[in-house]
Amino acid sequence: MKKSSYKSIIMLYVIMSVVFLAIILVGIGLLSRVITSTDPNGNSVLSNWPLRFTRDFAGHIVAEDNLPTVSNDGITELDNNNLWIQIIDANGNEVYSHNTTPIQQTHYAPIEFLELYKGEDSMELTVCVGMVEYDAEQWTYIIGFPMNISKVTMYLDGDSFTGGKSILLILLSVTGLLMIVCGGIFGLWITRHFRKTTQSVRLIAYRLYEPIHTKGVFWDIYDSLNDMNAELLASDEEAARNEAQREEWLTNITHDLKTPLSPIRGHAELLADPEYPITEADRIEFGQVILKNAEYAGALVNDLKLTYQLKNGMIPLNMRQANLTRFLKESIIDILNQPDYSDRNISFIGEDKEISYSFDERLLKRAINNLIINALIHNPEGTVIRIGIQATDKTRITIEDHGRGMDAEEVSRLFERYYRGTNTDEKAEGTGLGMAIAKQIIELHGGDIFVESAPDAGTNITICFPLSNSD
Repeated sequence: MKKSSYKSIIMLYVIMSVVFLAIILVGIGLLSRVITSTDPNGNSVLSNWPLRFTRDFAGHIVAEDNLPTVSNDGITELDNNNLWIQIIDANGNEVYSHNTTPIQQTHYAPIEFLELYKGEDSMELTVCVGMVEYDAEQWTYIIGFPMNISKVTMYLDGDSFTGGKSILLILLSVTGLLMIVCGGIFGLWITRHFRKTTQSVRLIAYRLYEPIHTKGVFWDIYDSLNDMNAELLASDEEAARNEAQREEWLTNITHDLKTPLSPIRGHAELLADPEYPITEADRIEFGQVILKNAEYAGALVNDLKLTYQLKNGMIPLNMRQANLTRFLKESIIDILNQPDYSDRNISFIGEDKEISYSFDERLLKRAINNLIINALIHNPEGTVIRIGIQATDKTRITIEDHGRGMDAEEVSRLFERYYRGTNTDEKAEGTGLGMAIAKQIIELHGGDIFVESAPDAGTNITICFPLSNSD
C-alpha cells in the first residue's frame, strides 16, 4: 500500500476519534442536565445545593435564653431564596419557625417527620434536615425548598460491582476493537476509491480515460473527472485543428510567395541573359511584371506583419473624432478610382447627417477596403455591392451583395487567419489575410462584425460600433 493510502487511513482514524470525543462531550452535556437544577432565583446550581445549603445553615442558628433562633444573616439568606425553616426540639415540638407554610405542623411524630423528609414526586417541594447542639440540648431544623429534587440512595453489592468493572472493561475493549475494525474496513474502502481516482487522473493525462458514471458517494468527483476529460479532449481537437489550419496557411503563404517570385526570377534571368535580344518594349514589359509581383510580395509580407501586430496589441492608434458617413463615401470613391474596379457597381445607401466617431482613419480604411474588395473579387462583375450606414441604438455599417454567397462552414471560418476561402485562387493578388485583418481592426475600435450568407443568395456583412466613444 502506498504512503498516500496510509495517510488516508490515519486521517480517517483522526476523524473517527473526533466523532467519538464529540459523542463523549454530548454525553457529559446530557449528564450535566441531570445533575444540575435551578434555584428559586433562576440560577443554575448543582442538584445537591439544598443539602449543602442546609448543612452550612447550621452556623446561622444561635441560642437566646436557651432557645434556638436564626441570626439576621440567616434570615436574609432564607428570604433571598424564598425558603422556610422550622426548628424542632427532642420531643418533636416546634420551638422556632420562619416563613411558615400550610404543610408545617407544630408537633411531629417520628413517622410524620420521616414522611415529610421523604416527600412525594408530585410535590414541588424539597425538605432537608439538619441538627444543631447547644449546652447538651439538641435541636432538629427543617428547611423547605420550592424545588423538586429527588433523593436517590444507591446500594452496591461489592462482588457485583467488582464483576461490573470487568464487564465495563470488556465493553470498552470490544468498542475499541469495533472502532479499529470498522475504521480499517472504511479506510480500505475509501483508499480503493482514492486509488481509482488517482488512476483516472493518470489515464486522463495519457488520454486513455473512459468516463465513469456512478451514483455513489464519489459521484461528484467522477463527474468532475468526466468534465475535465471532455474539456481536454476538446482542447486537443482544437489544437489539432489549429495546427492543421496553420500548416494549410503556411502552405498557402509559401505558394503565394512562390507565385510572384517565379515571374520575377524568370524575367530577371531574361534581362540578365546577354544572348537574349531585349527590345525597349520587352524591357518595359519585363519591368512592369517584376514590379507588380514585387509589390504583391511586399503586400503579403506587410499583411503578415500587420496581423501579428494587431493580434499582440503592438500597433499604435492615431484616434481622432471624424464623420463616419463622409469617411465611408470617400473609401468607396477611392476603390472605384482604382483601374481594376472602376467599372464595378457600388452604391451607397444612407443619410447625409453626420455620424461622429473616434477612429484611426488609416487602419479603419484598410478594414473597410478589405471587406468591399473581398465582395468585389468573389462575385461576378455585374454584382451590385450596396454600402449603407445608419445610427439607431448603435452605428451600423452594412456591406451587402446578392452574389455567390457562402455555405455555413465558410461563414464560420471567414475570419480565421489560417483559412483560405474556396475562391482565393481566382485572384493572385489576394494574400488570404484581408478578412482576418479587417476583423482585428474593427474589434480594436470597439466594434463587432457579423456575417450572414447562403450559397447563391449573397452575403450581408454588418459592422456595429457604439454611438460614440472617447478619443
